[in-house]
Amino acid sequence: MKLPDKAKIHVKVMSPTQTLYNGMATVVSATNEVGPFDILENHANFFSLLNEGQIVVNNGFQNFTFPITKGIIKVTNNTVVLFVDIEPAYLAENTE
Repeated sequence: MKLPDKAKIHVKVMSPTQTLYNGMATVVSATNEVGPFDILENHANFFSLLNEGQIVVNNGFQNFTFPITKGIIKVTNNTVVLFVDIEPAYLAENTE
């Protein structure tokens, strides 16, 4: 039996030095000046500066969490692109 394909959003999370995530997702969560928000399938076109906190990408099976100091998010036609400054401790732990 095939599971339904839940992940409908293409997400790319990039730091200045590497691509941290490039794949499909069901939801992307982040925080801007107004507060926390979620991006779901068929979200309106959207552009925002991101505040310090965590970006969470859920692909329908697991969460990928990226601690950031700041960033930019762009949402267009079920594609989410995030340019972020990642916490140095995260990079040290995950690039060895």
